[in-house]
Amino acid sequence: MKALIVYYSMSGNVKQTAQQIAGATGADLLALYPVKAYPDKGAKKFLWGGKSALMGDKPKLQPYIFNAEKYDTIILGFPVWASSYAPPIRTFIEDNREALADKQLAAVVCFMGSGDGRALKKLKKSLGVDSLKAELVLNEPKSQPKEAVAAKVEEFCAALKAE
Repeated sequence: MKALIVYYSMSGNVKQTAQQIAGATGADLLALYPVKAYPDKGAKKFLWGGKSALMGDKPKLQPYIFNAEKYDTIILGFPVWASSYAPPIRTFIEDNREALADKQLAAVVCFMGSGDGRALKKLKKSLGVDSLKAELVLNEPKSQPKEAVAAKVEEFCAALKAE
């Protein structure tokens, strides 16, 4: 299995988790950055991020290199915003819809309050799939015991490798 983890991380939870998975599986990493960064502190963080997610925004991304032919598995990593996946992932999906169509897909979801189930449902609908090869859902992994997070990451990696 050759995998790529495509992720957007604002507070570092998704980035940390993506790095753990990459370390365990040998997957490559592709971080997405919007051209115009979202506010990352205070009420503006939640207002702008939530509005952007609810409105289905597709922010312009800084240039990135994605060679789909190199990978059979694509893992999408994102925080939950307003019960949806973060808008930079929406842009990536729209920009690469055809290339993603024949790949095994998985998701890594980090959240603070709730909405993780609805975010995964919206992601699957956007991808046009009924299920994902593997799903990892973590509630603020940077603040959780390392052993508990590591066990969930290990389960996720095993599901990725299963045929």
